[in-house]
Amino acid sequence: MTRAFTLSFAAWMLTASMMCAALAEFKVEDPIEPRVKTIAQQLRCPVCQGETIYDSHSAVATQLKNLIREQVSAGRTDEEIRTFFVARYGDFILMEPHARGANLLIWIFPASALLLGALVVLLLLRRRRAHPTTTAAKVSDTEDLLRRIERLEL
Repeated sequence: MTRAFTLSFAAWMLTASMMCAALAEFKVEDPIEPRVKTIAQQLRCPVCQGETIYDSHSAVATQLKNLIREQVSAGRTDEEIRTFFVARYGDFILMEPHARGANLLIWIFPASALLLGALVVLLLLRRRRAHPTTTAAKVSDTEDLLRRIERLEL
């Protein structure tokens, strides 16, 4: 009797797991999810700071994703949703902040550092060309040094 019970229980569990797997394949994706994903990938998680809201697993990121979902369902455009988050959290929330104000320094710094470095290298090369060292001067200095050494040895 126990053997029959065990076999029937195992068969029932196998059938149930197969049915769950089949139901998982028929999962219908919400039509607003691609928009939610796109917007969430453009916004920074306030807790993790290095991750997008979409990639973060924090509770705050989950709440923000739900807020995005609500706003998409309400019919707001992507730009309106981003503007809402910028008004609430500032430009920091954007993964790519706007190039204005203090953020303009972030956008300009790499190019200006590259130009400044190129200018320094150019000036150093010009200075080197303006004051060439002749090999004759080096030879005479070497000969003078050798004469002094010979005098000391005698």
